[in-house]
Amino acid sequence: MPKIKRPGPLFVFFILLLATGLIGLLFVADDYFDYTASTIEAAASIAPLNKESELAAVQKPRESFDTEVKYRKFFVTAPNARKVSLAADFNRWGKDPLDLKAYRKGYFETSVALTGGEYKYVFVVDGQDMLDPTNKDRTVVDGREVCIKTVR
Repeated sequence: MPKIKRPGPLFVFFILLLATGLIGLLFVADDYFDYTASTIEAAASIAPLNKESELAAVQKPRESFDTEVKYRKFFVTAPNARKVSLAADFNRWGKDPLDLKAYRKGYFETSVALTGGEYKYVFVVDGQDMLDPTNKDRTVVDGREVCIKTVR
């Protein structure tokens, strides 16, 4: 029967040294991974990793409006007025005429189909601009004060 050689003490020492080195390498690799992950996260706050996050930081969030078409009424009371029309950004400030229908006692009204958004407008009563007295939401466009109607 052949004699089985047992590993010598030098071989056992070498195997233990190799195992210890591999375990140490795993711990070092884990620490290195944690370090690089935290470095990338910290750097992302200074220099975003993608274009979308960079643009989101620069641009203010857009208001979301409904795209469904909704009819909105525009009305004004103008006693003794002969003609009332609507000048707005959606009809090229009166270049595409939008006349209001006259009712009793100087009440004029029309309905306009609009999608969600902000619209600027002013009434034109017998050739003179008139702000909507029921709407206090106003702004200045090209040196002219106009009202804002928000459709949601």
